[in-house]
Amino acid sequence: MDLVRNRIAALVVVVLLVFSGSVFACVGKTIVVGTTGTVQQDLMAQMLSLLITERTGTTVKIVKLDSSQAAHKALLKADLDMYVEYTGVGQVLILQKDAIADTAQLYKAVKATYNEELNLIWLKPLGFENKSVGPAGVAAEAAPVVRKDTLKKFPALARLINKLGGRIDTATLAKLETAASDGDSKKVAREFLRQNRLI
Repeated sequence: MDLVRNRIAALVVVVLLVFSGSVFACVGKTIVVGTTGTVQQDLMAQMLSLLITERTGTTVKIVKLDSSQAAHKALLKADLDMYVEYTGVGQVLILQKDAIADTAQLYKAVKATYNEELNLIWLKPLGFENKSVGPAGVAAEAAPVVRKDTLKKFPALARLINKLGGRIDTATLAKLETAASDGDSKKVAREFLRQNRLI
C-alpha cells in the first residue's frame, strides 16, 4: 500500500512540474540586476528584483555600477543579466549613432541594433521618459535590457518583466521617487507592485 502511495505522490509531483514549468523554471539560479545608483535606477532595479523573486522564487542580486557604459560592459561580459537603460543613452552613448527625435522610431532602431549586433534584448518600455539622462535632451524611454542567453535560460522571464511595460508614467514615477528619496526604494517598489497586483 505504501509503495502505491509513494508512486502516486511521485506521479503528482512530476505532473505539477510539467504543467507549471514556467513557475519552477527559474528556481535554483541567480539573476544579477544592475543599477547606476540614482533613486530612479534603484527603484527600477528593486522592481525587477522583487517581481522576479516573488513570482518565480529565483534569487536576484542587485549590483551597483558607476554609469550606463559600465553597466553595458558588465552586460556584455555576462557579469549582469539585465538593467534598465534609456533609449537615447543606448543610441547615442552606447552605440555611438545619431540621435533620433521620434520616440517610437528611436526604440525600434536601438532595439534592432542591440538584438542583431550585441545579442541583447530590449523589453517593453516602462512608460516614462527621462530626458535628463539622454544626451542633449534626446528622447529617453526607460526599458529593461536583458542578455539573450539569460532569456534562453529563463523562458518565462520576458513575459513576466513585460508585465511592467507601460505601468509607470511620468507622474507615477515622480511620486515613487519622492517616496523613495529617504533611501527605502525596496519598500516603495514592493508597495507599487502590490498595488498593481503584480506580486
